[in-house]
Amino acid sequence: MIRSLKVVSSSSPVRGLRQLCTVCVFFCIVFGAEWAESQESIQWSVTPYIWASDTKVDLTIRDESLGGDKISFKDLLDVLDSAFMINVEGGKGHWSLFGDLTYLETSDTNERTLLVIDTNSKQTVLDTGVAYWPNGVGSRLSLIGGLRYSGFEDRYTFIIDDTPVSKQRNSNDYYDALLGVRYRFDMSERWSLLTHADFSFGDSEGTFLLRANFAYTVGKRQQNRLLFGYQYKQAEFRDGDLTTDFSYQGPMAGFNFRW
Repeated sequence: MIRSLKVVSSSSPVRGLRQLCTVCVFFCIVFGAEWAESQESIQWSVTPYIWASDTKVDLTIRDESLGGDKISFKDLLDVLDSAFMINVEGGKGHWSLFGDLTYLETSDTNERTLLVIDTNSKQTVLDTGVAYWPNGVGSRLSLIGGLRYSGFEDRYTFIIDDTPVSKQRNSNDYYDALLGVRYRFDMSERWSLLTHADFSFGDSEGTFLLRANFAYTVGKRQQNRLLFGYQYKQAEFRDGDLTTDFSYQGPMAGFNFRW
């Protein structure tokens, strides 16, 4: 007989989803009215990208270190089932709305002497909010604020003699306030350096992200951009007495469609 165990998250996904929906509705009402009054057309930016990060994980329980592990991007590819990373932003005047989604799904099998453990893990990170451009959308400086959602789901299947004997699931959701700044350094007609720094806090113990990308404009109107650079992120999450500290760093590349 298969037994199932669900470990409930310390944060309520329903409460967090309501917060996310409330924020999105507020932004749509406020900026929808302002944009309707403006004669300018909305400027859109869509950027699919890849981040080839190495990951370091440290675990502590009640301030006692349990050690950790380091996962290279090559090791991640061995267990990766699917991945999706995209940034979408649209705005005009001095304001824009943005969303940045990262989704990863991995699976692995751990074979022991009498037991086989199949693991399926999903990670979802969604940043959404508003950007203020002091000199207008598309200028060098923008200040961002919004909400960061980080979701983790792990499923374990325990197998003895090719027969599943138990299934367990662990799910945690974290909702943080997000603040940050972005600045573009124009180096020539085609080349620029895009920088980004943000910090989030709330359900998590704190998350910060630093990013720098070189951008090279392409196309007949030199409107689209090739991006390549580096990103570093550190995030700390608490689940009861257990604290998990993640450090991600590595090169990234993408293509920025603009119209």
